[in-house]
Amino acid sequence: MTSTYAVTAQFYDAVASGQRASVDREIEHCLRGLDTRGAPIVDIGAGTGFTTAAIARICPRTHILAIEPDPVMRAALMTRICSESSLREYVSILPEPLLSAPLPPVISAAVASASLVHFDPQQRREMWALLAGRLLPGGRVVIEVQCPVAQDVEERSIATATVGQVRYEALASARRLNDQQQLWRMCYVATFGGTEIARESTEYVCWTISPEQLLSEAAGFGFTGTESGNLVVLNAEPSGVSG
Repeated sequence: MTSTYAVTAQFYDAVASGQRASVDREIEHCLRGLDTRGAPIVDIGAGTGFTTAAIARICPRTHILAIEPDPVMRAALMTRICSESSLREYVSILPEPLLSAPLPPVISAAVASASLVHFDPQQRREMWALLAGRLLPGGRVVIEVQCPVAQDVEERSIATATVGQVRYEALASARRLNDQQQLWRMCYVATFGGTEIARESTEYVCWTISPEQLLSEAAGFGFTGTESGNLVVLNAEPSGVSG
């Protein structure tokens, strides 16, 4: 299977750790007090496992279904999960996209961190329907909104990190394709002792949606919700799956 993230995965944990830590603190806050009633939490697009670990911190001893279809990102995810006994016991890695994953009939929550941009409008509608049919009453869906509007973005440095004596930098730019899509270009540069030792680039087409649009879409499937920083938190109505 080919990987969309073969380039990004090499640099992701180094350059994304600061940003992910900030978002994951918000996610932990939004999950605080969740009554799972023994039902698992679904991590949609788990990547290398930053958010998976955050979910485990705020909801200890709750089973987590970490969905990650990309084989290279999944290799890093497996390494993270297997390196911590608390994660290894409670996290199951599912190698399929959400819409075809073998989910159980009842879940307590779902989290989509840095992954909603990969769902087109039809896939989003299918996701809302799937989650609405499985969430416990009082369950939550926590969504990170990354690209609220399609626009051109000039290249800029978005993160730097040093690992040993190697300095890494991530540069990003975007081109508006239409009202709903952007083409993002990521460039990763590594230098050692002032000498460039690696420079690799990759591109992704991302679907845009604003918090207001997201709330409106999800309302059609029985969700109520609110904005919370970079996140939208959707709540399951009492008419959902009974406990």
